[in-house]
Amino acid sequence: MGDASLPSAAPLITHIVLFKYRSDITWTELQAHFDVFLQLPKKCVNKEGINYMVSMKAGKDQSWEPHSKGMTHGFVLEFASQADLDYYLTEDPIHLAFSKAAKLLIEDSVVVDIHNRVLFGPSPPAPTISKTYNGSCHCQQIRWTAQLEDAKHILCHCSTCQKLGGGPYSLNAIIDRSELQILSGEPKTYIYVGASGKEVRCYYCGNCTSHIYHQQEIMGEKIIVRTILLEGGSDMAVGGEIFKEGSLGWVKELGKVLPDA
Repeated sequence: MGDASLPSAAPLITHIVLFKYRSDITWTELQAHFDVFLQLPKKCVNKEGINYMVSMKAGKDQSWEPHSKGMTHGFVLEFASQADLDYYLTEDPIHLAFSKAAKLLIEDSVVVDIHNRVLFGPSPPAPTISKTYNGSCHCQQIRWTAQLEDAKHILCHCSTCQKLGGGPYSLNAIIDRSELQILSGEPKTYIYVGASGKEVRCYYCGNCTSHIYHQQEIMGEKIIVRTILLEGGSDMAVGGEIFKEGSLGWVKELGKVLPDA
């Protein structure tokens, strides 16, 4: 639990989590999940080996008001600083392992962080942490790792990406060349002159033709890696899009035009 030496006037950060658990979960599964959850204040320690979660409250929704939005349980966690909360959410191996297992049980969630009596002003920035992702081509002959700070897809609608990939857009991230490491295999290279008049080198698998990354001369040591080829790529959110003027007219209408499968 919390360090008793913390001053009583410390501006605690309250991390509020509401969960809607899947209706088909057994009582045994749910109890095992709660047992692990309620142990986090004791098991979560910082890099110095010290417990850093100040307190935790947990319970099932008991309100008679019809405003729960389907949420079934609430958890209120307190931290002494934003740094402690950021560590809990992004680095603590105990919490990350718990969170990964909990995703299988949760249908929906709501998360709110508050500072007591702070009713205006900007939210703190999200922590910037690089994570290493494994990547592979379709035939598995070429494998690599890529470090991404913000694991989101940037959609490119340019005609070159459409022709190289045979689709309406490509999914990408810009990283330093040093942040990509080829582990096995040897990519082949296709070179063309881009709109800037500078060379663009495309690196791809010579066997299955998966496009791994490309390097534009104008971008120096920055490269553009194909994010959909990375493990977890299908779970990444969209962070933006470029060359929107090249977007095919029906792309944004797919959800309306095509019926649900």
